[in-house]
Amino acid sequence: MKKEYLNLVLISAVCSLFFLCFSGQIFALIMSSDNYKIESDDFSISGGDWSSVNYIFRDTMGEVSTGRSSSSSYKLRAGYQEMLEVYISVSSPDNIELSPSISGITGGTGDGSVTWRVIIDGPAGFDMKIKASTIPAMKLDAGYYFSDYSPNSEGIPDYNWSVDSNQAEFGFTVGPETQEDTVQLFLDNTSNTCNQYGGSNTANKCWLNFNGTSYIDIINRSTRTDLSGEDEVVKFRAQSNGKFLKEGQYTATITTVVSSN
Repeated sequence: MKKEYLNLVLISAVCSLFFLCFSGQIFALIMSSDNYKIESDDFSISGGDWSSVNYIFRDTMGEVSTGRSSSSSYKLRAGYQEMLEVYISVSSPDNIELSPSISGITGGTGDGSVTWRVIIDGPAGFDMKIKASTIPAMKLDAGYYFSDYSPNSEGIPDYNWSVDSNQAEFGFTVGPETQEDTVQLFLDNTSNTCNQYGGSNTANKCWLNFNGTSYIDIINRSTRTDLSGEDEVVKFRAQSNGKFLKEGQYTATITTVVSSN
């Protein structure tokens, strides 16, 4: 008997939002303690913002318009209401193939992961979202596809991955470099439950489906990264539990958006 095999290809597309992106320097702090950080200060003696339906006006008294200066070690914006700008950089990973290939008759499981490296100097960090481009996300054509993963509780990830007999499903989980950056949905109690406030980000747990083609929050960091950035990992899994699927290349196009907080 001829065996049919499915080649699972994950096409990862990266969409990055840049907010006033200008350079790779990390801003210094004017003052800081365990409770606060001040990146810039103002020595003006008066002034403020004024507006109407026709204009927006900002004035300052006491500032000197000294402009910008720089060297190989620093960039300085001094003087009248210099604007604080945020630098953000996101890597663009290559497409991947989930492996091993899955038999179209007996089934099997294919796994893969994609890493996005994010560097940001904004003090409030960044937010990362993900979405699929089609419904369902992984398919060959209109008649043959992997259903989007169906967790036991609607909208809440399954602690353990599980696909019923005669079903084929595709889903994902996340693995941020810094556990505290994981959104609550993907945190667990290290036992059997996800969506746990203050929980853990246990590896290869808390599997979720794509919410149609709507964005899903997966990572939210509240502080800047260091110069090397943070490696944010999304893990994908496709499994056919004995469901017959036509031989061919099944693909999913996944988009991420990273924006400054």
